[in-house]
Amino acid sequence: PVITEIYARDAYRIDASEPRYVNETLGGNPDPGSFASGSGPFYAGYRSLRAANVTVSAINNAPSGVLTAAQKSASLGFVRTFKALEYYRLVELRDTVGVPLQSDSANNTTPGPIICKENALDLVAALLDSANTDLVAAGNITFPFALPSGFTSFGRNYRSVPSFILFNRGFKGKVDVYRGLDHAKPNAAAFGLAVTELTTALGGKGPGAVPGSQFQFGPYYVFVPSGTEAAPYALADSKLGLNPSVAANIFPGDTRSSKIVKRSTLAGQTLSTTTTFIGAVSTNPANQTGPVGILRDEEEVLLRAQAYIGLGQIANAVADINSVRMFYGATAGSATFPLSTATTASQAITDVLYDKRYSLLLEGPQRLVDLRAYGRLNANFLTKEVPSDPFNSAFPIPKPESDARGGNLTPKCS
Repeated sequence: PVITEIYARDAYRIDASEPRYVNETLGGNPDPGSFASGSGPFYAGYRSLRAANVTVSAINNAPSGVLTAAQKSASLGFVRTFKALEYYRLVELRDTVGVPLQSDSANNTTPGPIICKENALDLVAALLDSANTDLVAAGNITFPFALPSGFTSFGRNYRSVPSFILFNRGFKGKVDVYRGLDHAKPNAAAFGLAVTELTTALGGKGPGAVPGSQFQFGPYYVFVPSGTEAAPYALADSKLGLNPSVAANIFPGDTRSSKIVKRSTLAGQTLSTTTTFIGAVSTNPANQTGPVGILRDEEEVLLRAQAYIGLGQIANAVADINSVRMFYGATAGSATFPLSTATTASQAITDVLYDKRYSLLLEGPQRLVDLRAYGRLNANFLTKEVPSDPFNSAFPIPKPESDARGGNLTPKCS
């Protein structure tokens, strides 16, 4: 999430040997031929989509007796859920630039059409609903394959199909929030779907009723710095620091301030900071394996608040916002860390964006997606980090992909 968090004004990466972390983020537009175009996540996403399609084909063509009907259904639901997740990750980074479709055939090398954001979100939603149908049909079983510890060690055992359904529904609720907020094709009905789906994912608990002890529940990415699946935690980086606004804008008494730690001055390219994210301290060996939530219950509570705001149910939104604030130290009437008293959508949006910023700090591109969705990634709400700051909000299609298409990158919305 490093570059997305730079875009979102949460992070700096200042490195004299690699100026593109500033020049192609806050100081100018990313070069489609550069890593700053997000080419790594782009190609990783399509490798995962190709693998998902191959796996679906293998499940459907498994010899008789290898999988029971329930196991087959559960496996398809699992793979299709993660296929949807990969497409959503592509939407998060590309936004209105569009998302190329991956052919369902592993042997098809012809580039698929680029579809517009609203169609891509609809595709993700449909994949999740189809996956949920498969999961429900599987019944109360466990998946017939092992899962990493991140799926079994954080509050729920997501190897259990009923528990995995909660993740699927929570993720669908997240997608529906942004379908509702989509500027090109706003879908007001999606907010109602999101409330239902997120409430299901939260165990049926209503607004304000989810306890803080549940906030860390969810599937996680667990990083392994050595072994057959080597993947060290990418944020443990001595060149990474927090944007000074992160420390400046947190309420005194908000215990999420524990994520913000002092560091030696990091400066260059007109930027400077003396703080960093606690997980970025490269001298701490534990940060090489720090787990990162894929979708935690805490995020689902705040997403539901966003859905309630979209429905005009401000009191319900405030109840969810304040359940989070109270967990981190807010009290009624506090002059330092107040509970939300929002009565308008604009006030409630400001409040929920504050809480999402600090609850999900450097966990992913959520802050960027929210600023973009609410039209707040601009000079009306933020100061320019450098004089040439273009307020980048989306990554371009990488140059090799553009070349394969003869430069035709116009997304289709039919």
